[in-house]
Amino acid sequence: MSCLSARSSRMLVFVLLAIAVFAHVPLAMGDRQTNGNHAGPSDVGIWYCTYFGADCTSVVGYTKAKNYFPLCSSRPGDFRHYASDDAAVIDYHLQQIAAAKIDFLLLELTPGGLGGYRNPGWKEDVYMVDCARKVCQRIKAWNDGHAWKIKYALAVCTQIRGADSWGLAIEKIAKDVFTTFYNNQDYGGPENYYQLNGKPLMVNYGLRLKQLKTEWDGYAGDKTYGNHFALRTCTGYADVGEYGWPLPLHKGTLLDSEIELVEPGFNVHRPGEVELRKSGEFYRQCWQRVLDNPKPQIVLIQSFNDYLEESAVWITDTSKLDDTQEKWTNGEGKLSPSLYWDITVESIARLRNQSKTR
Repeated sequence: MSCLSARSSRMLVFVLLAIAVFAHVPLAMGDRQTNGNHAGPSDVGIWYCTYFGADCTSVVGYTKAKNYFPLCSSRPGDFRHYASDDAAVIDYHLQQIAAAKIDFLLLELTPGGLGGYRNPGWKEDVYMVDCARKVCQRIKAWNDGHAWKIKYALAVCTQIRGADSWGLAIEKIAKDVFTTFYNNQDYGGPENYYQLNGKPLMVNYGLRLKQLKTEWDGYAGDKTYGNHFALRTCTGYADVGEYGWPLPLHKGTLLDSEIELVEPGFNVHRPGEVELRKSGEFYRQCWQRVLDNPKPQIVLIQSFNDYLEESAVWITDTSKLDDTQEKWTNGEGKLSPSLYWDITVESIARLRNQSKTR
């Protein structure tokens, strides 16, 4: 009887293992399939902006980004403006992003410029897309020569769509993303595009998750390209399960099994729409909420270099910010250009239960 029970137990374990393997269902949190750089449990992504021209005087109507001077190379004191298609600066960013153990970039293309849609009166949207293409080229170059692989995904604008339905706009943009990004060997092809649940991720700006499901499920047209993607959303202030843009004011990180967003602060220079950084306190609280709870598939940082809506974490000289902006100071009130990047690196190391490696 005991022998029969042992055989039965072994058979049950074998069956459960087989089901888990073939259904891609993890047996435990640590068994999740991640980007491939590590065993899990979570991938870390970061929003990455390609807005900037060399003078940085005005980006999509924002004028205060020029007050920020990010670090652009390993040369001490190299704080300056840069163009978003500057390969040397991109390569330095990628080096630092890999050193921080970040898995993928979410490229911020929500102003438009894909799928044939243009933002009326703007010229920056196509420039941003072209700069994003340069980033993807440099990602391929990085991945070809380094063990830590960085992937990318796109956040796109389905809101600017003229008379087209949401469904048609998603399909048109998905076709563009699929053919000119995802399947582009100059960017490394599908291997370098970030996958969520076995599909490439495409984040759609302008509608909520429930609305996305309603619109996409109800769209009767061709879905050849849209169905290739794991479609997600970002708009306004994020709801649970959304990829951004910012968090709801004063609420901090929202818990979710798939995606949790962390941000250092936020300022769009509209009345009442400011999330103060408080010398890193808000950012630390966001990370601590992630660390104190079951881990999501993705922790997404908003953002690496958004100096328009002032949510960047990359090392930056903020000494020239004006009175409407919050300089990056430590607990002693002293300027600290690396404060938010230091918190980022430390928090990722804690997430991965490994020593700080910077």
